[in-house]
Amino acid sequence: MIDRRLEKAGEVSWTFGCALSVVVALACAIAGSYFDATLVARAQVYCGLDLSSGEKLSEVLWLLSRFAVIPVVSVVSAILALPLHLVARLPPLAGRVWPVPVLALLAVGVSIAGPVAMVMYDVATEGTPDGCVLPWWPSWLPS
Repeated sequence: MIDRRLEKAGEVSWTFGCALSVVVALACAIAGSYFDATLVARAQVYCGLDLSSGEKLSEVLWLLSRFAVIPVVSVVSAILALPLHLVARLPPLAGRVWPVPVLALLAVGVSIAGPVAMVMYDVATEGTPDGCVLPWWPSWLPS
């Protein structure tokens, strides 16, 4: 006799949550690296940064490090968002429909928060040397 069982709703929700976290981490790793490089370069051009050959080499090395660091930050943020999917499996919430989309949106927000903070930090520190403030930079953020 073959023992077959149907997938439980909690298992489908957990699988969906893990897949969602993987997709968001990949998207943040790719888009975050691109936006980081683009925004920092545009900020440096706006601030009139004249790079000598030694400074250009250090900027290239910095940029290459960001192509390695931002994907790691994206993966760590996605891992930190996984417990939100477990909350939907708690007994008081299990079987209800409303916690899954709410917790999925919260998980996406947590997953995106790490790479966004990293890009904002890089623009503020690397992109604006010597106290240069970008015209589009929010006044409530440090520059």
